[in-house]
Amino acid sequence: MEREPNLIISSVSQHVDVECITFKVEICKLEGGDKWSLEVLTDDGTSIVWNDHFIDDQAAFQGAVTTIQREGPIAFVKGDSNVISFKR
Repeated sequence: MEREPNLIISSVSQHVDVECITFKVEICKLEGGDKWSLEVLTDDGTSIVWNDHFIDDQAAFQGAVTTIQREGPIAFVKGDSNVISFKR
């Protein structure tokens, strides 16, 4: 029986403050994988996961910071119109 691959968390993952709003930037990949995944979490529980994957963890981090700065941090928090709620 083949074991499940481990999840590798990048050391680049960190908290980032933009305009007094804190974001947790999580960058990870599957063990043996070559592409990195990106998730940004807000203090209010919003999770934003990028559909695209990144060639390295630095590119993923830069993608998160650039997007937050370009879109404005308020676009990521408090259920703005671009947030789709999960059905419970």
